[in-house]
Amino acid sequence: MNLVGRRISFRVRLLGFTPNSFPEGPEFRISCVTRPRNNPQPDDWKKKLPAVFFELAEVNQEFEKRWAKLLTQAMRELKDAGPKRPELQKEISARFFGEVGKLDRWFEERLIDINSRYTPVPYNPIAYNYLTLDPPTSDSEGIKEYLHFHRHGEALRVTQKKDSQGNLDAWDKISRTERDARILAFGKGPITPFQEDVVHRQLLQIVICYESERMTAEELTQCFDKYCACEKENHDSDALRKMRDRFEAELKAE
Repeated sequence: MNLVGRRISFRVRLLGFTPNSFPEGPEFRISCVTRPRNNPQPDDWKKKLPAVFFELAEVNQEFEKRWAKLLTQAMRELKDAGPKRPELQKEISARFFGEVGKLDRWFEERLIDINSRYTPVPYNPIAYNYLTLDPPTSDSEGIKEYLHFHRHGEALRVTQKKDSQGNLDAWDKISRTERDARILAFGKGPITPFQEDVVHRQLLQIVICYESERMTAEELTQCFDKYCACEKENHDSDALRKMRDRFEAELKAE
């Protein structure tokens, strides 16, 4: 079972913050589209997923909750401290990064444990086909591939091929990715948020990766109701279906 995709995606979430650049606004708010539904069906959707999915989904959910809590608390403390108290801001920042380090180690340990107990498990490689997984690239190159796909909706290698043919739009996309990667690498602040809902995308990728049979929109909704970190009781099945259709179209575009 290849968990490189999960590691890379979380690495990006943990990068790019400096003492005075914590983001404000909806980009780090765990959100959810909702529409009340009546008479939910039994949990037949669980039969379409292996045991490893449920462990990974729980780890994913816990990570998102802890990450959101850390950010919210740090942002609140920095706001209360104000710009005229740099020493206090530095203390808050140091405490935040210490907790981020603990979260990173916790996540890594959980992945290693899950991987050791479930390898090998069949999975759908298309879920992370924008990453070079076989053989895996370095974390830094994997982060660029992740950033590029989630920013532009196509694999970096696809854009590079277009660039080699003189496509100027492709060159602009690659330049944007390099800039994002540099911002993260040198701690110059958070990058501009992606247009997508990252929390939902993370969970959707795990579903696509491990489902043995394609879930219906209603089944996918029940799965999200249970494992999405936004903790809303009801997700919008039509919105999730459209999100999946868009995501899969991007994954298959070569």
